[in-house]
Amino acid sequence: MKLLESILVTGVRVLDPVSGLDGIRDVLLAGGGLEFVDGTSPVPEDATRVDGGGKWLFPGLVDMHVHLREPGDEESETVKTGLAAALAGGVTTVGVMPNTDPPMDSPSRVEELLDRAAKVSPVTVVPIPCVTMGRAGIEPTDLRAMMEMGVKAFSDDGDPIQDPRILLAALDAVAAVNGVVIEHPEDKRLSGGCMNAGGTARRMGLTGIPSKSETVDVARCLELASGAPGRLHLTHLSLPRSVELARSDPFRSAGATVDVTPHHMALDERAVEESGSMAKMNPPLRSPEDRKELVEMVAKGMVNAVASDHAPHFPGKKDLPMPEAAFGITGLETLLPVTLEILGNAGMQPLEILALLTTGPASILGIDAPAIVHGGRAECVLFDPAREYFLKDENMYSRSRNTPFAGRLLRGRVEMVWIGGPVYREGVS
Repeated sequence: MKLLESILVTGVRVLDPVSGLDGIRDVLLAGGGLEFVDGTSPVPEDATRVDGGGKWLFPGLVDMHVHLREPGDEESETVKTGLAAALAGGVTTVGVMPNTDPPMDSPSRVEELLDRAAKVSPVTVVPIPCVTMGRAGIEPTDLRAMMEMGVKAFSDDGDPIQDPRILLAALDAVAAVNGVVIEHPEDKRLSGGCMNAGGTARRMGLTGIPSKSETVDVARCLELASGAPGRLHLTHLSLPRSVELARSDPFRSAGATVDVTPHHMALDERAVEESGSMAKMNPPLRSPEDRKELVEMVAKGMVNAVASDHAPHFPGKKDLPMPEAAFGITGLETLLPVTLEILGNAGMQPLEILALLTTGPASILGIDAPAIVHGGRAECVLFDPAREYFLKDENMYSRSRNTPFAGRLLRGRVEMVWIGGPVYREGVS
């Protein structure tokens, strides 16, 4: 990749959720570092000047919920293609979920992921291995052995941790490293459909997934986590009631954190009529009223993070009738523009929104968030918030294209990414 090694970005809006900085600066990115410069600061003669007027510079995003599919489903995604998609979306830290084949349920499989990622990308990979062997919900994994490797987050994502004894034991164990158990909230005895239960499902002749399939498990896990020493995180909540439960007085002592996805904020169940299986996901897109209220809750500060739940599938798994198609959509490359549009329209300021994509998820995972620090390492994104483009195959990096945003006009484009040195520039491969 041919990238400029020394760049002076002039008049750029610097947004840093770590320090709270929001202001216009001239920024020199050279030698792996970042410096604010003024008229008296030395600038390398070979530095390329970039007009930052109207553009933003902010820390690399942290996406805490990503499926990379390798090993076992390389037709849909590989570690290399998934991390390339991350950079194109401005994401420099990725939390990798364990539902691969075989699942990431042992120290050796954690090591395999880290080794594979280090060979193909500079993106920081945060493994999130299984709570139970094979994600089968029966036998606990060796959490302590994986914590000794530095792992702090665990999940059976794709399945709930149904056995309360295993969930309680995991919450006890992770407390030793201030770790977190990430729950996929779903009571599978109540689900089994392919979209949200309601009028749209009935009109389309499809089996619905009721709201209680999510809220019942949310309440169960919050009750178990109340008084437990370790942290509980509830991921990809799709319902206002779920967020309300997590923030309500009966369960406040659980101290649970929650995230939502861009697609649950941007789309509702009617998208299934337009996009078919491309809008099939678990949890499903909910009613227009639920979507609106969920966005309002995020804008009120009731949600800790926004995560993509990037779930790529090759066409053979999605180009099927709704009941047979796989759940999930890609999300790394649409995470930022969709989130900015929806939450910006809800009245949130850019710095507040970026916190949900940086410091929020980093805190949940127990890691340091990237920051814009004078004299520090460059881990940042140059972004044009006004740039409009249509999402097409030719401008996507993921191996899969299963997204209901395909062909849509998006606003906001990542132009460059630095991790130490420059690692991504739009249009350069």
